[in-house]
Amino acid sequence: MASVEDVLSGFFTIWFVIGIGWLLAQFRVLDAHSQRVLSQVSFWVGLPALLFGSLRRAELGRIFSQNVIVSLLAIFITLAIYLLLASTVWQRGAGHKVIGGFASCYVNANNMGLPIAAYVLHDTSWVAPILLIQVVFLQPVGLSILDALSARRNGQKTSAVRNITLPFRNPMTIGVIAGLLVNLTGVGLPELMTSTIDLVGGIAVPAMLIAFGVSLRAGPLPGYGNLGETITVSVLKVLVQPLLAFALARFVFGLDPATTLAVTVMAGLPTAQNVFIFAMRGEESVQLARDAIFITSFASIPAVTGLAALVHLI
Repeated sequence: MASVEDVLSGFFTIWFVIGIGWLLAQFRVLDAHSQRVLSQVSFWVGLPALLFGSLRRAELGRIFSQNVIVSLLAIFITLAIYLLLASTVWQRGAGHKVIGGFASCYVNANNMGLPIAAYVLHDTSWVAPILLIQVVFLQPVGLSILDALSARRNGQKTSAVRNITLPFRNPMTIGVIAGLLVNLTGVGLPELMTSTIDLVGGIAVPAMLIAFGVSLRAGPLPGYGNLGETITVSVLKVLVQPLLAFALARFVFGLDPATTLAVTVMAGLPTAQNVFIFAMRGEESVQLARDAIFITSFASIPAVTGLAALVHLI
């Protein structure tokens, strides 16, 4: 297992780039409009290219195995707990439930998952299964709901056909499907094309993190508003979801220690910055998304370390 310093280096990189965004907002180089532009560039250009590149090279044998079932169950049980609380205790609307649900179970598989997988698990392909679950199941459904709600708010007509086809018109879903098709068929792409796609995909994470840093400076302090819901979402993300993954892997499916460690650590990653981009795009519960990302990004540092130790002990 890698040293604590190796694990922390991934977190340091993320917070360093977020700090750049905060400073740029502090010195009025970037503002709320710049934040929205960065979010849009990331959503429409960077993320699709990044997802295409990740899934084009993913190890498909690892994606379609029992660890996927464990990750899927941990995600959906955590999501069900949040939706129950959101419906009964907080009585939230549909759009808020989408963002809150994402915040409670949508993990930072790209810019946090990759370094953690490399340093702790010594194999970045462990990121692929949970990435696939999120972009194939969670993302299309959630974004379709947000798009339908946005169309209704803006007085646009909606139809069953439009709602059904929304996921396939989403740029990130297209990137995932294209990446999987290339991977499955073994089609060889020209190096000029792949290098260009990788270059474009490289803007996704920095753009997201800088936009997030701008929001921390331009918006209210984290925790302002419904603190109880924010804390509950954070606990679900960094404690409940990974503990569910550990229990399922160890006691229900009887997975080997290496696979148990992988699904547990991946489930314990913080809320993805993508959730902030989704909230910005849908103009829904932006503060909840931002606060959950902020809190879980710090809380997951001891959580991931402790979870890794737990797997080794039991």
